[in-house]
Amino acid sequence: MPPEHRRRLRLIDTHYGGDVSRVVVGGIPQVPGDSVPAKRAWLQSQGDALRRLLLSPPYGDPSMCANVVVDADLPQAQAGYVVMEAMGYPYFSGSNSICVATALLESGYLPMGPPGRQVVHLQAPAGLIRAEVDHDGWRVHSVTLTCDPAWVLERGRTAELPEFGEVTYDLVWSGCFYAVVDAAAHGFALTEPERPVLADFGLALCLVASADLQLVHPDHGDTGPLAFVNLASPVTEGADGLQMTSATYVHPGVVCRCPTGTGTAAQLALLADDGVLGVGDRVTSISPSGSTMGGQIVARTGLHGRDATTSTITGRAFTLGRTELVVNLDDDLTEAEGIWELLTGTADA
Repeated sequence: MPPEHRRRLRLIDTHYGGDVSRVVVGGIPQVPGDSVPAKRAWLQSQGDALRRLLLSPPYGDPSMCANVVVDADLPQAQAGYVVMEAMGYPYFSGSNSICVATALLESGYLPMGPPGRQVVHLQAPAGLIRAEVDHDGWRVHSVTLTCDPAWVLERGRTAELPEFGEVTYDLVWSGCFYAVVDAAAHGFALTEPERPVLADFGLALCLVASADLQLVHPDHGDTGPLAFVNLASPVTEGADGLQMTSATYVHPGVVCRCPTGTGTAAQLALLADDGVLGVGDRVTSISPSGSTMGGQIVARTGLHGRDATTSTITGRAFTLGRTELVVNLDDDLTEAEGIWELLTGTADA
């Protein structure tokens, strides 16, 4: 096959708690757009074939995430990135941000300083993300990052689901819009064997609730149909402090293996509004598969006319490998419409 019929992408594959996050660091010299939000908008409207390529067979799976590293436009930011998931293009993702910081430092894309704590500033479509990275000069051991401020929009909404009956949920923004559900009230213990039923529940809730919701962010505008559901247990005292079990569903059909940063931030916003937790309080979120993520409330402020909660999350991602994907134009399973010229890295025959 002539080389011009192939393209290549360079990825750093990572995971947090079993959720694979692919960080694209080569093969896409320039995504159109003069800002990270504009690049996100271009990928969503003109370049979505890239997301489908990376998150679909034979190259990937819908349970994976991908992050395209792009030029930042904020002066403090050292790199920008656009998050791509099964649902589309969230403005922020905590676990993906931890994976991006880990990948960029461990690969040398960003310089790693002396062993200890290093501050890295990244730019997501939601804005500037501060990450405090603990490393030994070679490997990253933990990342603490400040999440997008979260606030509660509405309490006690209901949806009638065909197989689950009436479901009560709270609507929260935490980098994306969440329907937050009391797990025990709806019969869930949040164990690993429940994963298929949790997927069915999340799918049904997103489909039914979206018909009655218009999800408009004050800065980002219409964010599309409901795509995230979080179910959690009450906060209890564990061996290492406060903890809760939490499961995040991403539409369509994905139950995350890690607790997720946005899911944790949504729970912390509700707990802060209820007076259960205050500024400085910490909680460990545990997923049904046993993956953990630390969360801490660091501020309560007014934002968009509501009480907003700013939280940090702490966790660890691992590098799985460095991958060069060969994209074949003549493969019937390769959909490259609209992105062939974007992928300028020609692969040898």
